[in-house]
Amino acid sequence: MGALLAGATKGSGEAASSAVMDAYTAFREALKRRLAGRKPAQTAIEEYTADPDTWRPAVETYLQQADVQYDEAVLATASAVLSAADPVGAAGGRYAVHIYGAHGVQVGDRNTQTNHYGSTPRATD
Repeated sequence: MGALLAGATKGSGEAASSAVMDAYTAFREALKRRLAGRKPAQTAIEEYTADPDTWRPAVETYLQQADVQYDEAVLATASAVLSAADPVGAAGGRYAVHIYGAHGVQVGDRNTQTNHYGSTPRATD
């Protein structure tokens, strides 16, 4: 999701670097191959760049259904977009997140999360 938005944002306008544009084009092509034959999913990807808030739930669902998290071409090209769009963040490990066996984890900026382990939360009046 981040690569879609980063590529669309950084890849627009005259100031966009050719590295970002090239990486974004390769990423979009990898997604198109992965989502071949899934017209609603392809439409959601196209619409997401124009209106991420509205299309995020649909895109997340379609990407999960297509198992993109296991597609090495999609992962490699998404990483290339993020590295080109934010070289400092990429060099600092911002986009290299490895979480195994964790519970109640959020990754990203400006998140809010409440976890209740081992008990049912009390109802408030």
